[in-house]
Amino acid sequence: MDRLVKLRMKQPEGVMRQIVAQILLGQLNIDQAAERLKVNRQTVQRWMKKIEEEAEASQQTAAIDIDQPPPPRSARPAKPKTKSQVDELRAKVLTLEEQLEEANFKALYYSTLVRIAKHELGVDIEKKSVTKPSGSC
Repeated sequence: MDRLVKLRMKQPEGVMRQIVAQILLGQLNIDQAAERLKVNRQTVQRWMKKIEEEAEASQQTAAIDIDQPPPPRSARPAKPKTKSQVDELRAKVLTLEEQLEEANFKALYYSTLVRIAKHELGVDIEKKSVTKPSGSC
């Protein structure tokens, strides 16, 4: 992306990609995304088109068999066809939610340990952003 286009973008590219992912997953529609980011519908549609084109280009370069037709372009992912697929996805979501909860608990636990070590024991564990060079070198 050239420098001028980056300067014109009101939203960072990461935010743009995250919103488009939410649209493609069915969590947001285009109007909701536009309202959330305070842009118009055409901007969101342009982002979607750009990301779809990037995905198609990467699929074309990564494709081993050239005879295969490209996947159809759609704004939403394909819905699971069978009840077992839906059940598998729900089980996976539950597992991921449990793992997220455990990771959040660990993060809270470690931050509490660091805080206690600093305040009660006087041990500063956190890495400093700027350190002075030692005089032994």
